[in-house]
Amino acid sequence: MTDQRFTELLGKQLAGDISADESMELKSLLENHAALNKEYQLLQNYLESETEEEANIEVVFDRIKSQIQAPAETRLKVLKSKRFLWLRVAAMVAIVSGAILLYYREVLFSDDSSRLVLVKAQTKAADIRTITLGDGSVVKINAASLFRYPKKFSGDNRNVYLSGEAFFDVKKDPQHPFIVHTEKMDVQVLGTAFNVKNYPDDDFAETTLIRGKVEIALKNGDKQPFTLRPNDKFTLVDGKGQVSQTESGGVEETAWTSHELVFKNKNFDQVSRLFERHYDVKIYFKDPDLKKMEFTAHFTKENINEALDALKFIENFNYSIKGKNVYIFR
Repeated sequence: MTDQRFTELLGKQLAGDISADESMELKSLLENHAALNKEYQLLQNYLESETEEEANIEVVFDRIKSQIQAPAETRLKVLKSKRFLWLRVAAMVAIVSGAILLYYREVLFSDDSSRLVLVKAQTKAADIRTITLGDGSVVKINAASLFRYPKKFSGDNRNVYLSGEAFFDVKKDPQHPFIVHTEKMDVQVLGTAFNVKNYPDDDFAETTLIRGKVEIALKNGDKQPFTLRPNDKFTLVDGKGQVSQTESGGVEETAWTSHELVFKNKNFDQVSRLFERHYDVKIYFKDPDLKKMEFTAHFTKENINEALDALKFIENFNYSIKGKNVYIFR
């Protein structure tokens, strides 16, 4: 009954229909029920993180409403408007419920150290962020990445979660291994410096070791771990892992930590994804064959125009830029 009342009061608050007494009742429910308070905070975070595109939808909706002739039966209009608003409220509550289910599923199927509330550190395109974890380890997060970690580590392992790319300088603690969980692999260390790259839109994942020692366990059923030594690079493509020596001692893989771009023999498709994250743009190829062009380059402070102009000296192509959209053509 409490859950039903909470949903009703939450809906009224979102719809702007809540009375002073009901507002006090909602506040009391949140103070006395931790689970309900967690749902409420998740909804607040969702609303606060609303994207610019989503916000614009509201502007468009209001503009359309202002252009509609008021019908003769005013009360019918109010009822329909409220019904529409309540449907939106129900949709938001459904989103929160889904998030809660995902949260508790992760809790049930993870070890003790991940049962803590995880802090979320998310970077946008062209953004790099550095954070210090509770154990003193330092993590530098590359653009367009999501990193989750507990405020304070507990249990046998130090578990963190990454989608995207990050460089780790881990404090040594042999009794508590540090494990980076990604979609395709887990990277376990005791104390070391290494780079992990696993973007959802890339067809590969990789780990480059700068110093120390790491062990990589795949999530595709392959039980044979991969052990890396300094200057080793692990690459996972189509479920198959391979260890090789880095030619530059990890300079290419970690250049982004200094806001630089370094790549060697990368095709234009791969380079375009690097540019999208580094310059906060979206690149479109009008001719798919252009994606096959290969480039080697090192950019430091160049802007997107200067970088593309430099690549034009290597291969024959043209480009145009409209806002944040870049079009590549012959």
